[in-house]
Amino acid sequence: MAISEKKVVVTKADTTCTVIHGDSRIELPSFSGLADLIVTSPPYADARKKHYDSVHPDKFAEWFLTFNEAFYNTLKPTGSLVINIKDKVVKGVKHRYVWRTIDALCQHGWYSIEDYIWHKTNPMPGRWPNRLRDGWEYCFHLTKSKRPYFNPEAVRRPIGDWVASRLNKLGQNDLKRHNSANASGFGRDISRWVGKQTVSPSNVLSLALVGKNKGHPAVYPTDLPLFFIKLLCPEDGLVIDPFAGSGTTGIAALSLGRRCVLIENSAEYCEKALQRLRNEGVAQKDELENGLKSVRSRSIGDHSNKVLQLFKI
Repeated sequence: MAISEKKVVVTKADTTCTVIHGDSRIELPSFSGLADLIVTSPPYADARKKHYDSVHPDKFAEWFLTFNEAFYNTLKPTGSLVINIKDKVVKGVKHRYVWRTIDALCQHGWYSIEDYIWHKTNPMPGRWPNRLRDGWEYCFHLTKSKRPYFNPEAVRRPIGDWVASRLNKLGQNDLKRHNSANASGFGRDISRWVGKQTVSPSNVLSLALVGKNKGHPAVYPTDLPLFFIKLLCPEDGLVIDPFAGSGTTGIAALSLGRRCVLIENSAEYCEKALQRLRNEGVAQKDELENGLKSVRSRSIGDHSNKVLQLFKI
């Protein structure tokens, strides 16, 4: 993507991935009310020089709120926002800018539905005077309503070997529902699991770190956005990553046949994203070139009209 080209559309069969070089606060209003899922890993505090503002942790929540209106208005009423982020150590102590940011978003109308943990199965080795290896990160699920689109059937997993022994002989207390003693509203009925082959996964996602940085310093594994796209975006839905980096979310979305939009303010990262969409087999070379030609043949000036045409509104 040449710096003069603001937008490139990559096609895969009947699915499109639009890569936009720009600031998501400016670009997202063109997609108002269209997105089913925003899944992203924003620049961590003080972590990426020359990428947006490289904000100090003390100012991060305030900075992130400058994106709040654009994110909120872009989502459908049943849409979801998933933020992958982690705390930062400042002078040997964990800075809780992450939780301050989530609290600030909730004060601006978001519902905090769930906190997922990405368990890194191969964390980087190291030695610190008062900490162990960093083996996990947050993935926060925020929504505009308490009943967003949610499809746990799409992410079910084999139930496991435990059923053979646990369900072999059911006692009297296992044959009916038992509610939690602390009045939490939760309960269980063990007998309902007899004969089941699959179960919903937990909110801990065990995934390996990416072996190479893919031309970007903080690439999350493709399986991370893949999981949330399956869970939170319908098959005909639209996925947006407003801090797209090297395009991992786009690779996941196209592999599932979901339309997607990647917005990135670094021209270099936009180039990397397009390169990965081609090289990792999601978009074939001729498909990518066709997308480039179609964009070059049109004026970039009327961005809003092109968006409306792309999504057939």
